[in-house]
Amino acid sequence: MALKPTNHVSLRGCELIIIILAGSLIGVLSITIGFQMSKPTAATEQVGPFRLTLMEIMDTAWNSTMAQPQFSLVGPNGLQSSANIRLPEDALIQLTIISYDTPTPGSTNSEGVVSGTVGGTEYLINGTTAMGADPTQHWGQNVTSVPGSMLAHTFTIPQLGINIPVVGGDTEIAYLYLNQTGTFQWLCETPCGFGPNGMQGTMSAPGWMEGQITVY
Repeated sequence: MALKPTNHVSLRGCELIIIILAGSLIGVLSITIGFQMSKPTAATEQVGPFRLTLMEIMDTAWNSTMAQPQFSLVGPNGLQSSANIRLPEDALIQLTIISYDTPTPGSTNSEGVVSGTVGGTEYLINGTTAMGADPTQHWGQNVTSVPGSMLAHTFTIPQLGINIPVVGGDTEIAYLYLNQTGTFQWLCETPCGFGPNGMQGTMSAPGWMEGQITVY
């Protein structure tokens, strides 16, 4: 039941209380808004591992008559050159490699040994159709090595002791830490080029089967 003011004076008192309360509420809102504005936004915070995704494709850009294998960075604007890759130091890195190639003749079992990753393993997904998905929700297995007969390429950083075998037509996911800054060479160790020993062509072309890693 609403109460009616008994006289003009009491009404003025109510108005005064309302004004005071309203002013207090505005002050609280101002403090709250100011606090929220000063907090970092989610966009500035790193959530989960640093993700590096490479796609290995056959490309005729080397010359018009012979397709050659190429590692490309998968970025927000499509495929980009892998000649210069930047990665953070002392951060968990999720490296995903998607291969659309076939096994390379002459690859060896020693080239197929995983090294430098968390647990000394990589997660191998049996097919590129599962690319970009949570590896735990698809068929696959953790492996410490793959036979040379299955190898298409490797993604190897010799100075850091890292070797990621790449199985033709499959997707590899590996986790690693880089514990020193500097610039290091990455390369493929399988004979996937052309010429008598398979080490010519794009094997020595930056952004194809070799390049640089800058750890910052």
